[in-house]
Amino acid sequence: NMTNGYVVVDCSGIDLLAQSKVTVSGIYDKVKAAYETGKPMIACNCEYGEGVPMTPISVMAIIEAGVYIMTTSILQVRVDSDDGVWIVNLLN
Repeated sequence: NMTNGYVVVDCSGIDLLAQSKVTVSGIYDKVKAAYETGKPMIACNCEYGEGVPMTPISVMAIIEAGVYIMTTSILQVRVDSDDGVWIVNLLN
């Protein structure tokens, strides 16, 4: 088993350099299901700029006011219940 107890979340459509909120169909349900397992999470199929794969990524996850917040390195990926995704750079 290559995941070693982690839950893998397909994050296709998420660009970690995005400057504005985008909609990624179905992402909220994927993240919610992974979070509810209580296991560590790995995000896969993210991009770091247009067409540059950045995968897999181990993330720490919390939920705050209905928004899932996954943190890795200096970035947070926030996912709300309408499948809205936005990136927060923690250094800005």
